[in-house]
Amino acid sequence: MEQRDVLLVGSGAREHAIADALTREGNAELHAAMQVVNPGILALSRTTHPSESDAQGITAFGRSAGADFAVVGPEKPLEAGLVDALEEAGIPCASPTRGAARIETNKIFMRQLLGRYGIPGQVEHLETSLLSQALAFCEQHQWQVAVKPIGLTSGKGVRVWGDHLHTPEEVKQYITQVLRTRMSGYDEVLIEELLRGQEYTIHFFSDGTHAVASPAVQDHKRAFDGDQGPNTGGMGSYSDANGRLPFLSQQEYETSVSIGQQVIAALNEEGVPFKGVLYGQFMLTAKGPQIVEINARFGDPEAINTLMVLRSNYADLCMAMIHGGIREDMASFDDKATVVQYVVPQGYGSAPRAGEDVLIDEPVIREIGASIFYASCNLLGAAKGKTRVRTTASRTLALAATGSSLEDARKRTMEALQFVTGNVFHRTDIASEESLRAKVAQIQALRGSR
Repeated sequence: MEQRDVLLVGSGAREHAIADALTREGNAELHAAMQVVNPGILALSRTTHPSESDAQGITAFGRSAGADFAVVGPEKPLEAGLVDALEEAGIPCASPTRGAARIETNKIFMRQLLGRYGIPGQVEHLETSLLSQALAFCEQHQWQVAVKPIGLTSGKGVRVWGDHLHTPEEVKQYITQVLRTRMSGYDEVLIEELLRGQEYTIHFFSDGTHAVASPAVQDHKRAFDGDQGPNTGGMGSYSDANGRLPFLSQQEYETSVSIGQQVIAALNEEGVPFKGVLYGQFMLTAKGPQIVEINARFGDPEAINTLMVLRSNYADLCMAMIHGGIREDMASFDDKATVVQYVVPQGYGSAPRAGEDVLIDEPVIREIGASIFYASCNLLGAAKGKTRVRTTASRTLALAATGSSLEDARKRTMEALQFVTGNVFHRTDIASEESLRAKVAQIQALRGSR
């Protein structure tokens, strides 16, 4: 088995999952560039660098480490062209260039690409810099729309009728704010028809011309049970043992995979081949699968679900994404269900309480059969045999488990949560039987309306 030195950029739970996948076969030495020191990544790394944004410094670090290739986890360095800088310095990347990453960093580019190539799953939309045009579109759709800044907003910029916007006046005020402040760096706004159904994610491992799809995963953005409370970066996620989801048929899954592969083919036609992991976020509606957004990297927490069941050697898969010739058998997955639960500071989503100590009984959690993926926290050391960390204003850590069924994986994860103590909270309904029944019932009703 060939030994490789790998440069990993990023410091969240997503990157901890990537680090775990890269090193678990024992043929990769990790060199991590982290803005904030992640305890899990630190334990897996041979050397570290204290930045995710300093392209010159990261490039020098990668070259001094003898990196055979790099993986860039977060979206902001992708938008800034870090991959371009690394590749110019002779470090190939299993992540997209700035041009290819526009599929995420410019929502208008994404919608226009779908239109130019006739890719299915498109939604009715309008991109405009004129408030009058935006309001006319909203009125045409009875104000039931999604309002989106064009560029990156760390998952916090999109506001949706019924969730964040409840009156025409609120819609007007938010559109005005997006245009006036040039939110995310653009003087335009994207307005889309409101989609009703169930969202889900599929990851695509792409070499620029071909792609292999992951099992489907469903994230949960709202802070509280029952999909209530403020929007967050994600409170947890699950995937099923058959590679689909309880509400998603095989045909609907295959349609979604076809859409993602067509996006990759279109980017190649545009002269910006996408190499790395592309994240397709879909909504299963009365019309079938429709595209909510396309991202240029792993989802968080969905990366954890996907990489936990990846049977293939991830370092080898990265090399295939870089050099081409990727095949279906290069990304195989265990027939296991996964459940991921985020542990977050009290107040997360609105007024998070940072600076609180949290104790994690790692040995007991591992005995239960669960895994820990650290996110945004500061390592303080050990206390009575437990790991002690301090919260920031973001998510603290994720607990995850696999199982023969969703019930089995959820049971392990919920049990493990008892051994994380502090002024933190988590959702309790992710992958619960009651929650899954409600999702299936909603989709059955939508199918009946087709």
